[in-house]
Amino acid sequence: MKITPCLAAFSCLASAAAALGPASPGKPAERPAGKPSKMENWKWSDPFSSSRYRKFDAACEAEKTFKATEYLLDDLSEAQPLGLLPYNEALKKIFKGREYPGSWDGIDPHGYDRNMLMMEYADVPVKVREWIEEQERSDSEHKGLFAVYEKPVGEDDIVHNTVKVPTTPILPALRPLDKKKVVIFAPGAVYDILPLWVAEGSNCQDDLLDLPKYTPKLADGAVVAYPTKHTKAKRTSGTRNMEFTVKARVLKTKPEEEAESEKDEL
Repeated sequence: MKITPCLAAFSCLASAAAALGPASPGKPAERPAGKPSKMENWKWSDPFSSSRYRKFDAACEAEKTFKATEYLLDDLSEAQPLGLLPYNEALKKIFKGREYPGSWDGIDPHGYDRNMLMMEYADVPVKVREWIEEQERSDSEHKGLFAVYEKPVGEDDIVHNTVKVPTTPILPALRPLDKKKVVIFAPGAVYDILPLWVAEGSNCQDDLLDLPKYTPKLADGAVVAYPTKHTKAKRTSGTRNMEFTVKARVLKTKPEEEAESEKDEL
């Protein structure tokens, strides 16, 4: 998707929100409405609902549910727990000029309806944390997709920058320090590494950790994955809590499909 001024960057919208200021008495605040659209170049679709999926069995399957909090861009100027005010300036830096990675299912709500998720960093699977840190360390194209911050200590503390990643992998003995951190990301950021979210402790851990096997195409031996469920924050009830579920499978062609394929080749 082509990046356009203000529309593509969180920072421009955050500045716009601040510029609008409070609503006049008796008048609602101005809020530009977004028009949801499918992300250009989006390659992920639900493999489990594909008509071709009937040709395969699951050699192995893993599924996990994760807890997060969900925010809209309006919430950048709101105090916690309903907003992200301590991270406002830091988020402007990390997302400035970056294309919005998308909401669920490759949809871009546009404008103020773009959403962000925040998780306790310690609740993110270790293999995902290691991947995030490696992207930051190697300055890859995925750098900044997941913004990791130290939690503010005081009520009025402001977070200015992401956590500095060490030049070498973090030792397991230091992982308890992750309890002092949070990670903020758009839902669309998870798709490129979905198998990593469910690999640990599964019967097919090695396959799920082998990202080159992960593909949107259904094929024998391929790894497919998708966020099969996700709830929304109940904003009218004053909560930002939500959950999302990731399912991954290692595919194997059904015996009858293999036999049919062999027959066609004769």
